[in-house]
Amino acid sequence: MNQRFASMIAVAGIALALGSQISVESTVGQEKAAEKEKAAPAKVVKKPRGRLPQYYGQVGISSKQRQGIYDVQAVYGKQIAELQKQINVLKEKQNAEVVAVLTPEQKKKLDELLAAAKKAAEERRSRSKKKTS
Repeated sequence: MNQRFASMIAVAGIALALGSQISVESTVGQEKAAEKEKAAPAKVVKKPRGRLPQYYGQVGISSKQRQGIYDVQAVYGKQIAELQKQINVLKEKQNAEVVAVLTPEQKKKLDELLAAAKKAAEERRSRSKKKTS
């Protein structure tokens, strides 16, 4: 029994010594971190950015409510982005299968129409840029 008691005391002593050493190291680490914070210039905290749904800004949303809305949008935004990627992949597959149904002459005519539409869109963009410049 004495041997068992002695080994328990030895284990407790080792644990106590290690615990105090860890405590001293963490205290020193905390002091160093506090010194770094004092020495480093204060970081500018960025305000959360987002957009409120239409008309929400006109109903007197508090800053806490605004943050809550941004948080909800962030959660669902990630899910929506993932689903949007899946939708885009499906649309590409669908378009490829639809084009596969066309004859070579129809594909050629479609390519010509698409090229003309692209050219017209570029012309519209260049005209609108000239107006704003």
